[in-house]
Amino acid sequence: MTGCPHFPFPVPSDPLDITDEARRLQDAAPLSKVALPPGQDDTEAWFVTGHAEALRVYRDAETFERRSADGVLPFLAAYPVIVALDGEHHRRVRGLVQNGFAPARVQRLRPEIEDLAAGLVDEMVLAGEPADLGDAFAVPLTLHVIARMFDLPKSDYERFQGWADTLATADVSTAAQAQEAMQAMVGYAAALLPERAADPGDDLLSLVAVNAQANGVDAFEAALLAASLVVAGWESTPAALVSSVHRLLITDGGDGRSLYARLCDEPGLIPTAVEEMLRIVPNSVLGAANPRRATHDIELGGVLVRAGELCIPAPDSAARDASAFTDPERVDLARSPNPHLAFGNGPHVCVGAPAARMELQVALETLTSRLPDLRLAVPAEDLEWPFDRGVARRPARYPVAWTAH
Repeated sequence: MTGCPHFPFPVPSDPLDITDEARRLQDAAPLSKVALPPGQDDTEAWFVTGHAEALRVYRDAETFERRSADGVLPFLAAYPVIVALDGEHHRRVRGLVQNGFAPARVQRLRPEIEDLAAGLVDEMVLAGEPADLGDAFAVPLTLHVIARMFDLPKSDYERFQGWADTLATADVSTAAQAQEAMQAMVGYAAALLPERAADPGDDLLSLVAVNAQANGVDAFEAALLAASLVVAGWESTPAALVSSVHRLLITDGGDGRSLYARLCDEPGLIPTAVEEMLRIVPNSVLGAANPRRATHDIELGGVLVRAGELCIPAPDSAARDASAFTDPERVDLARSPNPHLAFGNGPHVCVGAPAARMELQVALETLTSRLPDLRLAVPAEDLEWPFDRGVARRPARYPVAWTAH
């Protein structure tokens, strides 16, 4: 283990890139041993940077179990419900809400989300520049989308936002507050479930309530599932939106103008541009997913992974694997196919991916059509990227202006 790097790695020199250590490991091999923090039952793990190898770990749930890694690396286990389950238990719990995120169902919300996004831009412009793109646009957009999908009363938005903010910015020092917030959200969902089961509507909480009764899933587990879905969407989508806009604004499109300006002129590229941002812009602070434990010896990426050893997929690193992506360091807004792993893959692929994609597309369509002169209102080097709290990666504030100059 001499020279084995310690995970988690130091903060990246470029907040929009993978860490220097992750890049070094990727250049060396698709799998590399890393040392884990003190206090873990496991002292080391395999860090998986190869795309094909990470895909295998995601897809082969029988060989790489999430459940048997439960409690390992607690700083990675932000949302412990679906991701901590395997096999039939996982399928039964995930099935409570699977149909609620079907692409056709999600797309029915698009006109409403378009109106909401346009209204948020109106409010932002009325308040005047500069504005924080996160607080003024990305966060309230996500809040309202989630609240709409779960049909939460508007009178509860404020406390709901307070719980979600506590969870999204949690660090070691605020772990107790985060636990209290999660308990409050689970209690809130548990109180609503019987009402929705008795009088279901066309919302995700009703879907969870009805399916839980039909499939024998207990009320606590159903409430925990609902709360976890809310938290997962709350943190990751605004982070992806703000960081993607930043990458588009600061990247030259090859003609002296930014990639954001190119999208203003070519809005038809927005669907593939969203996929490229999901690929190239790291969304996680650690650049790694929940670990899996090998159930038997297996050769992966040219090394022998022994039964009981941990594998930590690194989707942000896999997105830069030249064997899977042509010229992976180049931002290609028309890249197709684009087999990125931003939402994971296999049985644990993010159930909310269709909603996140739709929200990101609507957001970029609205911003580029309404604010073609959008720009960062401070020097990029003045942005603060808090890598010591929360799970998703985004600047603490992102001040923007939009009048031509």
